[in-house]
Amino acid sequence: MQLKTKCIAFSLALSSAAFADKGKEPHLDIWLRTDAGAVVTGSITEGTPGEPVAERASVFSGDFGTDPAFPFAAFEPGFQALATGFVTTYSFEIAGPLRRFGPKGYTATAATMTLSYGPSSTTSGESATSGFAFNSYADGLLHDHFDYVLNGFAGADPESGVYALPIRFSAISPAADAGNIAWIVLNAGEAEETHDAAIREAELFLACGIDLSGDGRVDATDIAQILGAWGTDNPTADLDGSGAVNAADLATLLAAWGFMCP
Repeated sequence: MQLKTKCIAFSLALSSAAFADKGKEPHLDIWLRTDAGAVVTGSITEGTPGEPVAERASVFSGDFGTDPAFPFAAFEPGFQALATGFVTTYSFEIAGPLRRFGPKGYTATAATMTLSYGPSSTTSGESATSGFAFNSYADGLLHDHFDYVLNGFAGADPESGVYALPIRFSAISPAADAGNIAWIVLNAGEAEETHDAAIREAELFLACGIDLSGDGRVDATDIAQILGAWGTDNPTADLDGSGAVNAADLATLLAAWGFMCP
């Protein structure tokens, strides 16, 4: 735990510097697509259809309270799929408890989040929770927006903070397995700098971008990846988002030594 705490503190310091001169990044929706028999997530611009940005993406963001009448509700990110020529019925699960960002990174919270679309809804719990089905249009095109509602513990108003919800999609017809976990990082009243740091933390330690080799653990194989990309702008190895792979990224990796991905 001490190692993890040090790693997060170092990561946040680097993240703050990396984001200090950046404006708010444009909103991206979740792009649902089938790859090797599973529904995976990428990123796509707003629109019907939007313009694909990345075939693989696991962290998405939004804000509660964009409508002042609903301070604990969010409507972004939406979900999109490109036309396939046939109707697709999707489903999802909330893959674990809601997490709240803090000085020690993300920890489970007593707050919950409710996702709803029309008459269907589901609420996160202490473990994985089944969602509901939703359909594309007749040609396979999809552009939906769920309502995300933050619920405080025991009926109280929710605390301000940045919250991360794990969600995993599948398809019922044509059938496709559940793919990667997508993390939806929603800001409830915190400064944009805090939201940015929380997004970076989710990218590194929830979606596990810190594990460069993909073997589930931060170790010597990841150092080899850093050294192999040294001096380049390789975004995979650029852990602090500075635009260059250098000593700061190596320091971030060393601070996370031994970290096991979720």
